[in-house]
Amino acid sequence: MRINIFRRTKRALCGLFSVVTRDTSVRLMSVIGILVIAAALWLNINGIEFIVVLVIAFSVITLEGINTILERVIDLVEPRYKDMIKEIKDALAGFVLLACVGAAVVGILIFWPYVVEKFF
Repeated sequence: MRINIFRRTKRALCGLFSVVTRDTSVRLMSVIGILVIAAALWLNINGIEFIVVLVIAFSVITLEGINTILERVIDLVEPRYKDMIKEIKDALAGFVLLACVGAAVVGILIFWPYVVEKFF
């Protein structure tokens, strides 16, 4: 049973690594997420706020990864351009954008007092 868990974990990590290394958007979101988490550590934000930052950062990265995978599946199933395919891909991108805007708003609300305290 342990072998299966290790094998499954290895496969999951390989899949994650594959998406992160091949897709610019996922890579960009990952870098931004790492920078945001590093900033949270540097500004020494409190525990609950740090947890919120972690959850939001990982959620945005995860959502971008799901978007990327769904776009690949769509291209595999229907490689020809169709209006419906465009609408689906645009909607996927729109929800990622919505998550990013929400993350930015929450980030500003959390980080602002710490930035003001540190620099002003």
